[in-house]
Amino acid sequence: MIKQYIKSYKDFPHAGIDFKDTASLCASPEGFSLANNKMYSQLLKYCPVDKIVGLDARGFIFASVFAHRTRGPLVLARKAGKLPGPTTRKDFELEYASASLEIQSDAISKDDKVIIIDDLMATGGTMNAAIDIVQELGGQVVACACIIDLSFLPGGDSIRNRNIPYYTATTY
Repeated sequence: MIKQYIKSYKDFPHAGIDFKDTASLCASPEGFSLANNKMYSQLLKYCPVDKIVGLDARGFIFASVFAHRTRGPLVLARKAGKLPGPTTRKDFELEYASASLEIQSDAISKDDKVIIIDDLMATGGTMNAAIDIVQELGGQVVACACIIDLSFLPGGDSIRNRNIPYYTATTY
């Protein structure tokens, strides 16, 4: 069971938040393997894909494992100002702040089939921003996945409402 490897921190980063920490999952070889194997088994039916997008920053961890296992190219979606060269940007709201996400404008080509991976789904702001960027660059998002889904928040439904298959390794 993946949840046994995930630590929770009350009132982090703000009062009222019960932070689910994937760092503890990554620190356990057993937990890390369980989570990555589940993600792999759920997403393999969409492969081969042209690009695998990992979301800043912990999504990079899980997306890179998936990219390595499927031999797919990894694209990084980063916080604003972190990528060199021309980028495509989307501003969005998080559960407790606002943010911006960027992907290098030449990283996604027209008609690329893309899987987007992150560590945690809450309100869906980051994932939806990445979907918007991929689509603006001409790509087609064939699936999205997160290790943890906070099902009491609207993020997962916001992806499904866009008619994009959405997967998770564990749900709270």
